[in-house]
Amino acid sequence: MTPVFRERDPQTSLLASSHFLPEDKRERLEADWPGQFRRSALPLIDEKAFCDLYHEWNGRPNKPVETIVGVLLLKEMNDLTDAEALFNLDFNLAWHVALDLEPEEAHTCQKTLHNFRAKLMASDKGKLLFEEMTGKIIEALGISTERQRLDSTHITSNIARLTRLGLFCETSRVFLKELRKESKRKFESIPEGRRRRYLKDDGAPSGYHDAKSSEAKRRIGVSARDVWRLVDRFKGDEAVEALGSYGLLKRLLDEQCQLVEEAPTPRAGDADVDDPPAPVVVNPAKEVKSDSLQTPHDASVTYSGRKGKGYEVQVAETCGNEETPEIITRVDVTKSCASDENATVPAVERLAERNIRPDELIADTSYGSAANVIECEKRGTELVTPVPGPKVDEAPAENGEGAITKADFDVDPKGEGTTRCPAGREATSEKRDPETGKVRAFFDGAGCDGCPHRDRCPAKPLRDGRRVLRTTVHAAVLAKRRRYERTKEFKKRYAERAGIEATNSELKRAHGLGRLRIRGLLRVRLAVYLKALACNVKRMVRHLAGEAGKAGNAAAAAAKAAEAAADAASCVILHLLRPRGAAPAALVVRRPAVPARWRYPFRPAAA
Repeated sequence: MTPVFRERDPQTSLLASSHFLPEDKRERLEADWPGQFRRSALPLIDEKAFCDLYHEWNGRPNKPVETIVGVLLLKEMNDLTDAEALFNLDFNLAWHVALDLEPEEAHTCQKTLHNFRAKLMASDKGKLLFEEMTGKIIEALGISTERQRLDSTHITSNIARLTRLGLFCETSRVFLKELRKESKRKFESIPEGRRRRYLKDDGAPSGYHDAKSSEAKRRIGVSARDVWRLVDRFKGDEAVEALGSYGLLKRLLDEQCQLVEEAPTPRAGDADVDDPPAPVVVNPAKEVKSDSLQTPHDASVTYSGRKGKGYEVQVAETCGNEETPEIITRVDVTKSCASDENATVPAVERLAERNIRPDELIADTSYGSAANVIECEKRGTELVTPVPGPKVDEAPAENGEGAITKADFDVDPKGEGTTRCPAGREATSEKRDPETGKVRAFFDGAGCDGCPHRDRCPAKPLRDGRRVLRTTVHAAVLAKRRRYERTKEFKKRYAERAGIEATNSELKRAHGLGRLRIRGLLRVRLAVYLKALACNVKRMVRHLAGEAGKAGNAAAAAAKAAEAAADAASCVILHLLRPRGAAPAALVVRRPAVPARWRYPFRPAAA
């Protein structure tokens, strides 16, 4: 039954765990991350945003959303398993203080965490949780989002890296195992030899995938024919076709094999020599696309020739904030086989929807196509990236001066402004083709007569005395960027991109993003949102704890200075009040007061 929603009771109790600690330990917990987490992170969780995940009136009360989200954040901040997180929730006093829980409240079961994550995946509220809390962190710390940087990092879900033979064998095994569970009769209708090639009686792999390279190619052919036989055997059986593993078999057959008119006869020594021929052959490995099935356990995984099997995570974060930490503003899970070029404009659009669109976005070469620069410019964001493609050297002019190229002309990508030449003259008229991007800018020939760049100008003269510059928006932007890439200003601005590599490393090494414990696109996406949010919360808590520590040190130094001044004043007074002829006081011994934290807190008042 779905629980009924209730908000957490804000009333605190005198029985909280921290109240039983000595005062000095309680002060340390309050000043360190537990106290900062309770004061700064918990209030950012909007419980009402999740009320539609629960029943309005029927059912038992839910575990407070604030507590569950807090546990998930602490879990990802420390890269813990569910069991480890629940153990800390039960017995770790620092977690009790951070989550503001009494000892009897500090408990939940693994099923509660599982069900809440399932609700987040079904409703896409993991994305909402990340975006809402991140926006509040940015506002609370006063972080500027005008300048941001973008990069991608490769991650893998909890899958084994299968060979091509292993892929055929494991996909067949998964289907056979599910078929045996759904219908034992249909399972036993498959010849025993074919079943045992991939599945043991206990459901484990048979070992047919474990072959030397010289034997693997031959076994792949056998497995491909077996896949065709399984698909063909249950074609038209609606109950079997509804199985997810049967769909994976069909996908594997379509992507890895090719049907032929004449079925090849199994060779002597093949494991299927006694089976009927199958009209299928295996495609060459080079013809298999990178978005093909990589494992039956995570159908969304794709392949990158440079990075391997897995997913790509697009990460955007602020930069240039010297007094405050940088905050991750956006994360997104994309295919490993996809180009980063396709992720640029969606990132800018999503940031704009949340009112944190950057004026300047720094990224590496893979994001920096001319089309992306133009589209980002239209949305009010300057994309700062190196120009992709081979470098082009500009040859000097015959007179020894630098060449004047189309890169020296200021062509507005938006088409709102007028093209301007290197001498500062504006075009008298322009003609643009919105479909092809072609631009023709016309200049007054009389104004060009005295121009020092006339002999080297790429604008060609016309019969009517005017000059025309023929280019495209794409070519103009590309040429201008190549020229700008050589400047010191560009190198200085682009140098800040390297900082996001540290964020990628932090997410992988400190928060476990590189090798996830789960698999499946929805689970991977939720894990990425939670880990990125946990990183932001950790940075905020550390920053606030550090600021509080600085303030405490300054206060302690001021108190020490005041005490020293008081001691000095006491020495002066005693010196002035000493009897006539007495020796000067060389040392004043003051009896130290007993600190309040050493006194018994419940000492009865004197009668």
